[in-house]
Amino acid sequence: MLGYIIRRALLLIPTLFGVTLLVFFMLRLTPGDPAELLLGERASQEALEQMREYLGLKKPLYVQYGMFLGRLVKGDLGETIWTRQKVWIEVKQRFPATMELAIAAMVISSFFGVIFGIISATRQYSLFDYLSMLGALIGVSMPIFWLGLVLMLIFSLHLGLLPMSGRLSIGVEIDPITNFLIRTGPPCGMPSGTSPYPPLP
Repeated sequence: MLGYIIRRALLLIPTLFGVTLLVFFMLRLTPGDPAELLLGERASQEALEQMREYLGLKKPLYVQYGMFLGRLVKGDLGETIWTRQKVWIEVKQRFPATMELAIAAMVISSFFGVIFGIISATRQYSLFDYLSMLGALIGVSMPIFWLGLVLMLIFSLHLGLLPMSGRLSIGVEIDPITNFLIRTGPPCGMPSGTSPYPPLP
């Protein structure tokens, strides 16, 4: 048993390495220029080159991957594009809401799943059994993001039973694009006076 646990633990090393490699190259193969995404389409070529230098995009891929692993080991997930805040801060702020949704979904699905399962088992081949089976198949086959939008449309807009949005803790705000555009300060870790962000026209 101990040998099996050790082998499984050792297998985590190549697995984690493969995951980091996959994530890194997926980010690099995503269409678009990260510097242009940060600075906007109207940024000057000089500002774009300065941002690429700051992000390390001019270095070879293996060097970029090494830098990526180094930051990951330290817990540095980088900065968000819009708020220019550390990613782990954004995750920490929104984690309680995510847990609320996950726990609520598990409780509701377990409650109705157990009830419908017991009724279907006691009334096998009945109309309720077929309908519950059909509902389960539709629910599994339906894309979750689309189902979420449909439920928001029904319970929020048409029935008015639930709010459309608004679950944000005090101090957590969605940074509007206008606030982002008027910022001219350097990103985290970049010396002041060397901001690659172009001024507004």
